Amino acid sequence: MKMLRRDHAIDHFRSRITVAAVLMLLSFGLLAARLWQLQMIRGESYAQMAKENRIRILRLPSARGRILDCKGRVLADNRAGFTFSIVPGEIASSRELVGAYAGLLGLTPEKMRHAIERSRSVPKFISFPLKKHLSFEEVARILTNGEEMRGVAVEVRPYRGYSFGESLCHVIGTLGEVTPEELSQLSHVGYRSGDLVAKTGIEKQYENFLRGTDGWAQIEIDAKGKQLPPGSGFPLGSLPRKEPITGCDVCLTVDVALQQFVEKAFGNRAGSVVVMDPDTGKILAVVSKPGFDLDLFSPSISQRDWKTLYKDPLHPLENRGVRGLYAPASTFKIVTAATALAENLVNINEKVECKGAFEAAGQTFRCWNPYGHGQVALHRAIVESCDVYFYKLGLKVGVDRMAKYAALFGLGNPTGISLPEELPGLVPTTPWKMRTYGEPFKDGETLAVAIGQGYMVSTPLQLAVMTSAMVNGGKLLRPAIVDTIKSSDGKTVFAHSPVVRGTIPLSDKQMAFLRGAMEGSVSEKSGTGRRCAVPGLRIGGKTGTAQVIKLREPGIAEEKIPYHERTHAIFVAYVDGKDRKLAVAVVVEHGGGGGAVASPIAREIITQFYGKPQAEASAR
Repeated sequence: MKMLRRDHAIDHFRSRITVAAVLMLLSFGLLAARLWQLQMIRGESYAQMAKENRIRILRLPSARGRILDCKGRVLADNRAGFTFSIVPGEIASSRELVGAYAGLLGLTPEKMRHAIERSRSVPKFISFPLKKHLSFEEVARILTNGEEMRGVAVEVRPYRGYSFGESLCHVIGTLGEVTPEELSQLSHVGYRSGDLVAKTGIEKQYENFLRGTDGWAQIEIDAKGKQLPPGSGFPLGSLPRKEPITGCDVCLTVDVALQQFVEKAFGNRAGSVVVMDPDTGKILAVVSKPGFDLDLFSPSISQRDWKTLYKDPLHPLENRGVRGLYAPASTFKIVTAATALAENLVNINEKVECKGAFEAAGQTFRCWNPYGHGQVALHRAIVESCDVYFYKLGLKVGVDRMAKYAALFGLGNPTGISLPEELPGLVPTTPWKMRTYGEPFKDGETLAVAIGQGYMVSTPLQLAVMTSAMVNGGKLLRPAIVDTIKSSDGKTVFAHSPVVRGTIPLSDKQMAFLRGAMEGSVSEKSGTGRRCAVPGLRIGGKTGTAQVIKLREPGIAEEKIPYHERTHAIFVAYVDGKDRKLAVAVVVEHGGGGGAVASPIAREIITQFYGKPQAEASAR
């Protein structure tokens, strides 16, 4: 019995050994199969994954295209700057990153945490600029004292540099960091959080040309995320790379040398000057003052500087050339006269008596000359800018006819210049008055429009376009600020050619009459624009003195009137040069009389442009 039990135990033990052996063999078999699968079937895949753990995609920002003047002088270009960047997907601990680098970067922990939070909007293995425009001292501190941490790097990136400081600041425009709102619309075309995007001026209008195309490169990194020298692990040149494409160069029509002269002639006044070629529509100079230093915005403006500019009561950020709205004042008498001539509503030889004031609609409307001009016909009314003559002519013509011809001269509508946010101005009509105020035009309001006052406002650029039409044969040209656009490989992708938007429906005889009167304003002794006369040049002009409040009693000294209540000084002029024509519009805010203040500025510009001695012109 005992033997049987022992044999049974031995058999049971042997069966258990057999089962265990089978299980062990199966386990080793499965392990071997798995190893074979990993090495033979998926080995290449895992090798690739290991390789990718050693590779980072480095974004290669493209250089922005340059902005040049008409003679190839660089106005805005690119300069190299250091940027502290992070790769969000490689940052193990935001807390450690803040502790290690906030002090070295001169950032508060809160501000750095906010920047890290913003970095999560970009793909996690694309570098994100945490702080731009590092100084050499900051770079040295980071490289010397910074902890070795995966996902951080000091990169070299381009930023905007400007050659002429404040000159053309409104035309060139500014850049700024892309906002979340902008990013929601631009991310699909390659913009990332932290990128710079154009905000104003030519930079904004031609962003698609100037920006260029970013490239990328695969780089090898070590276990701590630091970039290794090329060829450290992978064969030299084996990692793929796509070079960035530099943006196009935009060449302006402006001559920066003339621009700087005009800025100097205008001085520290507030206002605008536009200098235009009447035959081509090219803008040769455009001044808006006060301005600002473009370098304040590169690479980004400080909050303190921004508040200073934004809160300045003279609004230095505003481009007055295309957005400044001023009553054209007596410069509009050109349009009133043209309307009457075209509609056969005036006899150029018929005289009107001016006693210094005119009674209409139960009100007294004064002439600028309180003593009156006596018996005045149309030529002398333009030369001496007689208000009473144009009051009476305005009533005869009517506001809607004046509005029709004002539009033909380019007033009341955008000029079409390739600058953003141009304002159209306003030319009032009877339907406009009914829509806006629910009542028709009154006679007194029509009188105001006839001399360029009341509801009517225009920009300095519109006045330059209007004046150009007087000397180029009646063509209303679209003003141009960009001459050519060239790609980084030198190909011309755009070249300016004149665009005629319309023509002034006056006969040659009628245009000649108006030009004769405008030239008389400058050349005749009684002309209000006589301070613009330059010997040897055929100049036509028209003065304007725009009221900003209800007319005060005459005789108050200018210096006793508060600055913001003083009149605007306006002057428009053309030069019918033998080889080249010129048109100029000058607006001096709260400057006083157009003949006394604005016309001498135009004279300085004209004498410089035509190479005439300033002393000779001033002696006139």
